[in-house]
Amino acid sequence: MLDAASSGQVRQAPPPPPPPARDAVDTVHDKMKSGFFNPITNGDVKDAVGALSSLDATNTRAAISELAQDGGLDKLASEINDGKSFGLGGLSADEKRSFFTEMARDLGGAELKQLSDAFAKAGGDYHGKADVEALGQAIATHATADAKLDYIRAQAGSTLDHKADTTSPFTLGGSIEVTSHGDAEAAAVGQVLASLNGNPAVAQQAFDALNPDQLRGVLDASIHREEMDTTMASMGGIAHSNSTSLDTSTYKGILEAGAQSTNADFKARLFAEGSAVLKDVPQQNLLLGVSVMDRDAATRTMGEGLTAVLGSDVSGVMRELSLNTETRDGTAFATYAKQMLNDKQTEPLADMMQQLQVGGSKNENPINHFEATTQVTLPDGKKVDRYENATALGHYVGGVQAAAASITTDRKEQAELMTAVLKSGLTIVDKAGWGGKGVGAAAAVAKEWVSLGTNAALKAIQDDPSAAGKALDRLAIPSDPKTGEEAVGSNSKSAYNTALDVVVRQAKP
Repeated sequence: MLDAASSGQVRQAPPPPPPPARDAVDTVHDKMKSGFFNPITNGDVKDAVGALSSLDATNTRAAISELAQDGGLDKLASEINDGKSFGLGGLSADEKRSFFTEMARDLGGAELKQLSDAFAKAGGDYHGKADVEALGQAIATHATADAKLDYIRAQAGSTLDHKADTTSPFTLGGSIEVTSHGDAEAAAVGQVLASLNGNPAVAQQAFDALNPDQLRGVLDASIHREEMDTTMASMGGIAHSNSTSLDTSTYKGILEAGAQSTNADFKARLFAEGSAVLKDVPQQNLLLGVSVMDRDAATRTMGEGLTAVLGSDVSGVMRELSLNTETRDGTAFATYAKQMLNDKQTEPLADMMQQLQVGGSKNENPINHFEATTQVTLPDGKKVDRYENATALGHYVGGVQAAAASITTDRKEQAELMTAVLKSGLTIVDKAGWGGKGVGAAAAVAKEWVSLGTNAALKAIQDDPSAAGKALDRLAIPSDPKTGEEAVGSNSKSAYNTALDVVVRQAKP
């Protein structure tokens, strides 16, 4: 028998095999077909998911993108969540988590959003919040930095869709209503943002992808506030209760990721948004049948996150808080100071004041630091001097005073709060190593002046507890220890007083 070559015929090469992505898409569509005598089984769902999970990253992206366009991804997400019995159900929680992990490792930001959107649609009234957040956690843990950034950029516009979602789980003999505050996509973005701690360059780009409203939405969703309203009927009558749970670990992680920034203005705005969310956390009120579970622990964690932002650049952030139009009324800082006073976290507060007095390295002459000026250009081109250090210090003192006044109207109790801050300051001063070993005269002068001012402030409170607000003022303004006179000029003192007065009058912590 003659072969093709000897007969003069050219053998046709077999067609190339279809690309892996095409095979996977076809498998998903085939497994998602259903009819009365052909229901989609648990095995079908696993086969469809397995076809996607076995692909390499390039083909996984292509397959998910095509399925998102032709509706197959929505169908798959719905079947994955199918809770029917007799072998017709979807994936278990662990199986779904494994699928999310595989997708987070392989997909880019655009495809991850497509996957998230599919599960949001499959989530019904609750907008798929559990699945959207679970995928967000997988992205935070397993995705590349570039994929995380692209995901945040892709999801930014979806972070304000739902301020709260409410469901009513079935229960016998009563009713339960569960309200989850914060948008599902915002909560997922928050998890991914928090995971960028340790990667400051990408973290800054990710924060920059969010406008102020979106950032507030992400921070609000990150405290995972959930309210449960329960009514139960029994032989004894009708019993009604409310409870609120909080988990603020992601909130803290977001702020710690933002604290890596070198941009003081950005950090001041992040601090302000975080402070606003802290202020809105509901109070405990058992008389009305409303209890907030673990509120103290949750808000303490929030305070730690805000401390990370402020502590990363005390002078820079306080300067921006005191000069930015949105924050110069002092509400943001006073809200934070109130939380710190309530938590008895006075040492960080005292440390911040000392940095505002004698610089971050704690070795500057307090008079020179207070009198320092920065030249700024006005809209008309005129150059003027601005006393930024004095202004920031006035903002601080006014904020702590406003915080104490909002905690209690009792003058003696306010004095006790101020005394705690001042004594914490002395504890810091007494610790060795201000400015490092062998720093010489500069650090010694700074330490001496802060010590003198602190002791004078403590004596002022002892002499007149009703004037506790003046104690920090006594400490803030450098005075000559020999003459007892203020050792600063009128212009710097005026800048300080103006900032202090604005905060005392306007702050609403």
